[in-house]
Amino acid sequence: MLEFARMFMSIAGLGLPMGLIMVLSGRVKYRNELDTFLRMVSAYCISIIAYWVIGYGLYSGETINGLIGSTKGFMQRKDLLQGEPDLHLLVLFSVPPIAAAAGMVERGSFHIGNLLVGAVAVLVAPVTAHWSMHSGLDGQGWLVASGFEDVGGAIVIFVSAGFVGLAVSLILGPRLGRFPMQVGRPRGQSPTWYGMGMIVIVTSTITLAVMKAQSLEDMTAAFYVMLIGVAFSTLAGSLLPMIAKRSEMTQNVSTSVLAGTVALTAVASFAEPVDAALIGILAGTLSVSFNRILAAIEVDDPGELISAFLSGGLVGGLMAPLARPGASPSLANEFINQLIGISAIAAWAFGVTLIAGLILKLTVGLRVGEVEEKRGLSVSHFGFVSEPDFIISSVMHYNHRADWQKGERNTRLARIAAKFSDAIVQLHDATSKATDRILSTSVSPKQGAAMVSRIRLAEDSVRVKAEDILMLLEDILKSGDGGDLGGERFLLWGQEAVEKLLAPVENDIKKLARHIPLQAELSELENIVITSAEILSHGVHQIEMMRDLEEAQVDGFFSRDHICDIAALLNEKASRIKAIAEVRNRPLQIDCAVSKGLKVSGDANAFARILTLTVEGAFNRQLSDSASPVRLELKEHSSGQYVVLDCLDTGTALSARQIRAIRDPLSEDRALDELGLGQILPLILVSRLVRAMGGEFAITSAYQAGTQLRCRFRKRQTKEQRSASKAA
Repeated sequence: MLEFARMFMSIAGLGLPMGLIMVLSGRVKYRNELDTFLRMVSAYCISIIAYWVIGYGLYSGETINGLIGSTKGFMQRKDLLQGEPDLHLLVLFSVPPIAAAAGMVERGSFHIGNLLVGAVAVLVAPVTAHWSMHSGLDGQGWLVASGFEDVGGAIVIFVSAGFVGLAVSLILGPRLGRFPMQVGRPRGQSPTWYGMGMIVIVTSTITLAVMKAQSLEDMTAAFYVMLIGVAFSTLAGSLLPMIAKRSEMTQNVSTSVLAGTVALTAVASFAEPVDAALIGILAGTLSVSFNRILAAIEVDDPGELISAFLSGGLVGGLMAPLARPGASPSLANEFINQLIGISAIAAWAFGVTLIAGLILKLTVGLRVGEVEEKRGLSVSHFGFVSEPDFIISSVMHYNHRADWQKGERNTRLARIAAKFSDAIVQLHDATSKATDRILSTSVSPKQGAAMVSRIRLAEDSVRVKAEDILMLLEDILKSGDGGDLGGERFLLWGQEAVEKLLAPVENDIKKLARHIPLQAELSELENIVITSAEILSHGVHQIEMMRDLEEAQVDGFFSRDHICDIAALLNEKASRIKAIAEVRNRPLQIDCAVSKGLKVSGDANAFARILTLTVEGAFNRQLSDSASPVRLELKEHSSGQYVVLDCLDTGTALSARQIRAIRDPLSEDRALDELGLGQILPLILVSRLVRAMGGEFAITSAYQAGTQLRCRFRKRQTKEQRSASKAA
């Protein structure tokens, strides 16, 4: 009966890699879902082959000075992969290679990445497991001989996996748009899929830990201990964000659950429930801290696996001597042995992965190009196109789930997204039919094929831009009802504003789709598709501003506890602002008497947006090429207490209604059709950002006199100035 239970649990343990595949597939963008799934499955298959061919010998073969096993004669071994212990190791040894693949999702080359996965599968887990677990007539691994303890290999596997993922992430760098911290997390396709994957991982890890018990009664006790510890780790992950007033609850809870599970695998067979509770709390707390640290230093952790594996492995490994029943007179020595063992395993896993990754990066290239990353790796690697309808399905699903809470505005936004998606699908269908028709009559098939490739590339840009718009709509739909500018009323205004902004984009796309069947040349067709991409790009920019405006209603959107030198920032951003002027073919003059020294309280990202949006708003009003240059001036107020940013232009004057809407969008909520919302939207966001930074915003506009926008911020005083003020 015991053997049957162990075999059943070993088979159930196969869910561990399956759960990892589910987690990462649920945390990537839609256009990378297929690539991520196949990447993770490929890593699992590579780990199985590597274990059979060479890994088993490196782990269990005749030891060479306790450092590595001999693989000689592995084909003749009769006990290779016999029974549940080998199946248990087969599952565990796949975790570091899968962690390497997880570190490359959404930005790593598929085929070159598999080479790195193979190197990890051969050189990491088998070698470190030989150090910490091998014991036979031929000798012991050097960590076993020194007193290091790792029940079932949990420490060596998960610590190795954490440092492997960390090394891969450092080599590749973060995904585009992942940092700075103000930028939202890359949206995943399915939070539910992610949550189910976490459940599968936790369940499978528990079964792998419990199966090491010596009897059915011990299995029951170990299972109970695991549940107690996981419950406390979950509680730690839930309470910490509430105490710190942070909102990333889902990620913290799931990471804490996994960290607690990993930590308890090393002690489940002998720990008491009280010890399990303490270990769960420590692992859950440490995982949240690691998550914050990785985000602060801009290390991309796609599924929060790095922080979970590192915290769980470290806590489980270090707490194992304390959790063992009975007092030990050499507890300090045991703790030191555990610390040395964990350090050696971490150094080997990190070093091997880093060296192998750098070699591949410098020789054949490990990360895909920026264009490929933006298009999506499913398209680049497998030619699989991510249609916007996937996002529509997600939006509609959320709509049905949340209608009872937020009423009509969810239904309305879902309708907007559905109509927009229909326009994109119509454009795609019309382009495909026209391409086939023109290509069938082409006199030069080779030249026609080249043109078709260019059209397909332009279509990919259209598809990506459309997906970006729909993802932004999803963000707005999922936003809360908080805010200091009207709450629910502001969000309803935002729904109508989004509809007004998308209407011309949708109409232009539909007109282009109707015009496509009239084309007779592939070059003309390409121009239409490129024009569609440009129209959508402008729409993305406007919806992004709406999303930022909605987020800016929440207190703390930008922190005021930083110090920003606006003069230095303006000099840094001057080239970008001038590039905007060149693109718009508008003259611009930037005046700033000093290059630095105008320091105010606030976030530099907010001030950078204020600068660019102020200029953009001025350019939106310049409809004539003969207009005077837009003048952007930054200066210190005559009182010495303020920093003043002025923007003057001689473009079209703003109406009194537009000025009221800039200061308070809700004051003109019934006149959106008459406001020219796209023209004043940058200034609405500037007004909100200035006030969020504690500044003052003023705008005046008159016919033939032009428009003047003034932003005033309190200048931060130096210690000498504060001392002089106090003395006065």
